[in-house]
Amino acid sequence: MAPRSRGEEKADAVQLDLNATFGEAVRVTALQHDEAVLPYVSSINIPAGLHAGTPRVILAAIRRGLTSGLRLGAAVGYRDFLGGGDRYVDVAYEDLYAELIYQIGAVDSLAFTEQTRLSYVRPGGALARMAGRRKDHAEAILRAVEAYDPELPLVVHHLSPLLEMATGAGLPVIVEYSATSVERMRTSVGRIAADGHPEQSVSLHLDAVTAPVVVRTLRELGHTFGAPLTARRGM
Repeated sequence: MAPRSRGEEKADAVQLDLNATFGEAVRVTALQHDEAVLPYVSSINIPAGLHAGTPRVILAAIRRGLTSGLRLGAAVGYRDFLGGGDRYVDVAYEDLYAELIYQIGAVDSLAFTEQTRLSYVRPGGALARMAGRRKDHAEAILRAVEAYDPELPLVVHHLSPLLEMATGAGLPVIVEYSATSVERMRTSVGRIAADGHPEQSVSLHLDAVTAPVVVRTLRELGHTFGAPLTARRGM
């Protein structure tokens, strides 16, 4: 198959939401190391305190996100501060359910004091990876979000078993694709249309280190970012 020309690529251009994690710190002064990613995203995932972040850091991240005009999401995970949420924790359903509500409420209540609210919840790290192996943990995620606010969208990776569970439960979802490298971004953009997800219910996840080159390539292909998110609902 012949390679597509630049004009052909731009014909398929889409407007996308781009997200990245912001606030994996224990001191407010450390946020300056994360700020380089802010010009390249339209949404930030703020660690909710049990795997990363502190109350003061969460509040500072919220304020910085608002100053930059970004959507705010709660990045929730296992209680694993030493491992940054990347380690599996064998926690009982009821404990995880309560801890997830606690995390969502922590970020949302601090956002409320700044006259705003959360736009979504994003499970990450080991918690997101274990959703297919620990169905009770996946259920805890769904039930916690539903109990806190059934209208609050859940950001779920397009290959995660949690996506089918969330849509099956009728919860609003934002489908996430990886864009942590140029190669992954190209693959993800190509898959979005093939998977049949409306672009307004999709978000690309960026890495702070590679965000500049990924976004530059997106723009060269004619894509734009900052799209208004409309969560997709299941039946």
